[in-house]
Parts: sequence; C-alpha cells; structure tokens
Amino acid sequence: MDQRSEKRQPLTTLRNCALKATIWENENNKGAVFHTVTFARTYEDKDGRLQDSHSFSRSELLRVAKLADRSDDLIEDRRRKLAVERTQDQAPSQEGRSDRFHNQSYGRNGPGLER
Repeated sequence: MDQRSEKRQPLTTLRNCALKATIWENENNKGAVFHTVTFARTYEDKDGRLQDSHSFSRSELLRVAKLADRSDDLIEDRRRKLAVERTQDQAPSQEGRSDRFHNQSYGRNGPGLER
C-alpha cells in the first residue's frame, strides 16, 4: 500500500476545553521534515453530532494563543530529537575507525612531546 493512500495520523493533538491544536509532521519531496498545526473548536450541532469550526470568539483567542505556544514548544523538541537521530545515523562507527590518537605510537613523553 502506497504511503499516500494511507490515512495520515497527526503527531499529536493538544486540547484546551473545546479548542484543539493538531500537529502534523510532513516531509517535502527532498526528504526534509516540516511541521504544520491546525486549530479548531469542537461544538455539537443541532443533531447532536460533533463538528469542528475554525473560527474563534474573542474570549477564545488567548486559549488559542496558549495552544500555539505549546505547539511551538513541542515542535521544537521534536526537531531537536530528529536532529540528534540524524546525527547519530550519520556518525561513523567506532569499529575500524582510524583515529590518530588511537593508532599512533607515542614516545615515552606522550604525543608530540618527544625530544
């Protein structure tokens, strides 16, 4: 099954009462990871079904801002984690490594101190 035909899942969803921020992790055609956030307010329609609205009242704006701030923190943490993983994947293995400090014979006075 092609990745595009699978339903994507969000990285996480943050909630504050009826408000939510959904964080998505995406990859561009060059393989670079980027994140997007969607904000919504959940409400019950006249038939009792839950619906999402993407408009907010003035009284909800501060809570939307707090969700945006928390989302930014989580995305920054995720980016750091991905950077560490990428660094570890690219690091040369210690086995068979030619390192000038490990493969050099030193005189009795230590490295570079021979007289």
